[in-house]
Amino acid sequence: MARITKIVATMIVLALVGARIGAEDAEVPALKEALAPPPPVAPVNADAPPATPSVTPAVAKTVKAPRELAFDYTIEDGLYATLTAMTSFKVPELKEEKMYNLAVLGFKKDMEVRAMIHDEPAPLVVILLGLASKSKDPLARLWEKQLFDAGFHVMTFDSIFRSSFNRRSVHGVAGNLQMESYVCGNVLAAFKEHADIKGRVTKLYLLGASYGGILALNYDKLAKEGSIKWAPDRVLAVSPPISMKVSAALLDKMYDEDRPKFGYIALWRMKDHEPVERGKPIPFSDSQMRAGIGYVFHRDLEDAVAVSKDVYHYELPEAPSSEKGVDKNRYAFTRFIEGVVFPYWKDKNRVGSLDDLWSFGDIDKLINGCPNNCRVITTADDPLNDKVLLKYMQRDVSPEKLTVLPRGGHLGFLGTNWAKTTILDYFKE
Repeated sequence: MARITKIVATMIVLALVGARIGAEDAEVPALKEALAPPPPVAPVNADAPPATPSVTPAVAKTVKAPRELAFDYTIEDGLYATLTAMTSFKVPELKEEKMYNLAVLGFKKDMEVRAMIHDEPAPLVVILLGLASKSKDPLARLWEKQLFDAGFHVMTFDSIFRSSFNRRSVHGVAGNLQMESYVCGNVLAAFKEHADIKGRVTKLYLLGASYGGILALNYDKLAKEGSIKWAPDRVLAVSPPISMKVSAALLDKMYDEDRPKFGYIALWRMKDHEPVERGKPIPFSDSQMRAGIGYVFHRDLEDAVAVSKDVYHYELPEAPSSEKGVDKNRYAFTRFIEGVVFPYWKDKNRVGSLDDLWSFGDIDKLINGCPNNCRVITTADDPLNDKVLLKYMQRDVSPEKLTVLPRGGHLGFLGTNWAKTTILDYFKE
């Protein structure tokens, strides 16, 4: 009961800029002082990029545009951009891709990775994927093709958060990004020493998407501190949630408040939906799109919850009750981190406090703790981020390390020519 009480209290604190999470359960106190707009300073990048079709002024303040390219993403709705992120580009065929089995230090079973390797030595780009992404998913294949054709070796594997990874590694409950960075280091070390790869890698680059972007920054920070031996030469994190704590609360809010309004048929209509032509109306309401996003992420979470119970014997605490009774999915992301991930790693003496655990997903702290070889690209309309926190990050983070685009949602802009050229140019510099 004490644990449940603590979780409820934490969720109240997580209310975002007046947003109400579980409003029927408790009155949310005013947070104007806690999340007030940033105080006047003389920052390099304090103002949020304007939501305007013209991207040039916003980009010019945060990044030197490669080859003076215009930003060619046109969807101006962050929810719709997120919903159509993986259907906005053609998935390429990968004829040169091969599977490699790795004997990774500490793993229970061999680890399978996908890679495209040139005959001659070249830099290696390791693609770290989102929360529950698979190595054969559309974004992984798009990036593999683009990078390999540009002359890089490329390697990727299932997300560390997935059960397909965890049941092989048995490294512990998913969600501790610092520990997952060490595990990632072991995978990379095993790949480097593989008979077909040894001596053929000239540099190491990390390219992370969403959760994988946070993982890449944690890896970079630990390498700078000397905790990981194979240090990356460059790191690029694309659409990482700027605060895992806040993103968890936002996803819970989408699932708890919007998901109950729509049945499975309404959700199914959004599956594999391709973007409508420019100028045509979006066929879904904001609430329906939030419901779909919340549903997908919570469905992915169920995978990690099952492994935590089956393999590590840590179960998700019961949800707090409301006037409608107990909903087992209520506040699921936050309950998983605070009621499963934290107790497990606390018992293993691998994390000191809950704040420490959440800090592993704080981009502001991570990017300032990394060497000058890292960069983050995000958007002003990513529905997984809070706009006030984004303003703080723009104020605090060097423009050389941060690009904020005016539109593109969560990963929605990655099929553009701007994204392809920016990524390739960054690793070729």
